[in-house]
Amino acid sequence: MKTFKVEIMTPDRTVYTGEAESLVLDGEQGSFGILAGHTPLVARLRPGRVAFSRDGQDTVYRSGAGFVRVSGGGVSILLDDIREAASS
Repeated sequence: MKTFKVEIMTPDRTVYTGEAESLVLDGEQGSFGILAGHTPLVARLRPGRVAFSRDGQDTVYRSGAGFVRVSGGGVSILLDDIREAASS
């Protein structure tokens, strides 16, 4: 599966910079997914989750509100807060 660059940031720190095969975010109008080659967009994110897959591994975070920008250079996510989700 093709990968794309993802950068996840808060005002205080960069949480993740690397590649992902898929990404799922909680937008204001509901959850949506992003794959390589996604149409450019800017959207507001509601508190919820940020989940992405890379090399067959899923990573899930609980997040505060924020914004996402998808462009030819990858995906940039700016959140007011983020933490790793508890394992179940």
